[in-house]
Amino acid sequence: MSFRSYDLLKLVQNFGETLTLRKLTTSGTYNPATGSVSGSATTDYSFTGYFYSYDTLTNDQVLKGSRKCIIPALGFAVEPDEEDLIVGNGDTVTIVSVTTIFSNGAAVCYLCHVEE
Repeated sequence: MSFRSYDLLKLVQNFGETLTLRKLTTSGTYNPATGSVSGSATTDYSFTGYFYSYDTLTNDQVLKGSRKCIIPALGFAVEPDEEDLIVGNGDTVTIVSVTTIFSNGAAVCYLCHVEE
């Protein structure tokens, strides 16, 4: 399924909901004696985004639980990265990949493939 950048922004404008992007800001320190990480920190960024479902066919199987989330780039302080979390819509999902959608050389939105 493909959209123009304007269509993506209209989906967010008309049907978007308040979500939170949770970024790992400090990875922390690994303690080899205990096998754990301490001192990691996250930062939350609120935005209005839009989730939609889609099916991915791989080896004749439909992979369930995969969705896309549209995050408007205009006025958003950070860029989403792989392994960031999106909280909202009743659950928490992990970003698997991010595609930046450009119009006339400017980032318009981020199209994030997310999974539970």
